[in-house]
Amino acid sequence: MGSLLLPCLAAARARGADFGRITGTVTDQQGNRLMGATVVIVGPLLVGLRPIQSAAERVITDAHGRFAVERLVPGWYSLQVTFPSRLPALRSRVRVVAGQSLPQDFVLGDIFAPLHLRVPAGNVSSWGEDWKWVLRSSSATRPVLRYQEARSAARSETAKTVLPPSQRLVGMPPGAPRRKALTGDPGLGTVLAYVQPLSEDADLLVAGSMGTDGIQGSSLAAVFRRDLLKGDPQELTVAVHQLSFAEGLPLPPGETRDSLSHAQALVVSYAQTRHLSDSVLLTAGMEVDYLNAARDVVSARPNARLEYRVTPSNVFAVRYGAVNLDGERSLLERVNSLTSLPRVTLRGFRPQLEKLNHTEVSFGRALGKQGRLEVAAYRDYIENAALWGFGGPGALGGLAGDFLPNPAANGVTLNAGNYKSSGLRAAYVQGLGSRVQLAVLYATGDALTVDSAGLASEGPAWDLRAAVRPRRSQTVASRVTTRVPGTKTQITTSYQWLASCRVTDVDPYGQASLQLQPYWGLQIRQPLPTLAFLPARIEALADFRNLLAQGYVPLPRSGDDSLLLTPAYRSFRGGFSVQF
Repeated sequence: MGSLLLPCLAAARARGADFGRITGTVTDQQGNRLMGATVVIVGPLLVGLRPIQSAAERVITDAHGRFAVERLVPGWYSLQVTFPSRLPALRSRVRVVAGQSLPQDFVLGDIFAPLHLRVPAGNVSSWGEDWKWVLRSSSATRPVLRYQEARSAARSETAKTVLPPSQRLVGMPPGAPRRKALTGDPGLGTVLAYVQPLSEDADLLVAGSMGTDGIQGSSLAAVFRRDLLKGDPQELTVAVHQLSFAEGLPLPPGETRDSLSHAQALVVSYAQTRHLSDSVLLTAGMEVDYLNAARDVVSARPNARLEYRVTPSNVFAVRYGAVNLDGERSLLERVNSLTSLPRVTLRGFRPQLEKLNHTEVSFGRALGKQGRLEVAAYRDYIENAALWGFGGPGALGGLAGDFLPNPAANGVTLNAGNYKSSGLRAAYVQGLGSRVQLAVLYATGDALTVDSAGLASEGPAWDLRAAVRPRRSQTVASRVTTRVPGTKTQITTSYQWLASCRVTDVDPYGQASLQLQPYWGLQIRQPLPTLAFLPARIEALADFRNLLAQGYVPLPRSGDDSLLLTPAYRSFRGGFSVQF
């Protein structure tokens, strides 16, 4: 039997030497082995024991990305390798030699290679290939968009001061902040802003806003600041507002709807700070408001603030107007204040701007590192006081020419005339560690209040100036701001108590400086995770005002209609701000 088998084994070895084989591996660009890649071999394959011209064979790579094709007839072959989410590879004129194993390794590119995002491991240091991220047209061409992260380096005292970085903002803020006492709330809107440094101590801010509802349609504003590092800054602001009034506005005889449905407003202000001595600081300026709506309205108000620092902790101040050159505010706060506009009302079918002439004398004392106490005596003269309310056609019929629709809350803004107020204010602010701040305010003065005698009378309750009169009143308010560790969520909650039947604030300037709202308010600011390829700070904002729907005072009249007045609408607003 052995003598018979030996010739057969020799013949088999002779036939195996007539064939070749192809082996190899399939990996990605990072060197990872690809299991399940399809390898198609086209050429003179041997199926069984018969050679077939131009046949094809398909194999799959194993768990280690390897493949092998046995018993190939010598000749020229073509190989194609495919894998999901990878670019296919094709290799032609691969020669198989009898009795030899031919290695063929393949590296498959990413299907998203035309847009390649490269994040280096080291720090950015030059204009070379160590960019933070690179957007390429292909892996072999030059970058079409590159971003280099800002880097800090040690500088000598004689080195030139580096310009501050420019900033860009795309935001949907929840209305204007209480930085200005008599600022209308335009509601949710979109803001675009850009800050361009012109030198080490000068910059230019250009901003535009467009509201989704409210009386204010759009704004375009610019502010130029200089001498920021010298401590005597100057600021010039120009803002143009396009206003849009809602349908349902009563028209005077002889007027067309186009004359009142759209209007333009211009706000120009200038302020400058001077150190008269080491302890005396003077800030003075002027603000001019112009409104073109059927008839022109112009108001000019000088602003001044004189501070005398007795000691590093004690400051006396005299203020007239509401000048503010606070360079520490965020870009979003600056833009909101820049694009805000005083409330617009009607009086006898003539557009009017609400104006506050504020004068005060104050004393402030620092209590430790995080506390401050301020007491002040003030006097206000408010012209064309704006009241917020709700009412049907019957209740508003007698007020035609003295109110404007307010789409921000589906209500109306009424003109209550002029009144004076004087009183005292005490405010205390205390920081509790690095994450909590507490503010408390107490103020006395005059505020517009619904007259109880007017409510009980048989006369027409829609006689607004007879039913709403200034009365001596007081207010107490508190605010707590905290930042949650870990998530960095900033939560601000406040409550301001108002006496019954009161429909305006006491000391609106003092409450605006502390950013207080009537009744219970809640604001949440949540920073969102930063994306590696997007050099931006994203923040979500939510603002709840008058959550308990307090302070709605009825003004009944004959019939079923009634007019509700309130110092604060119940509302919710939210949005996002993206700052580059």
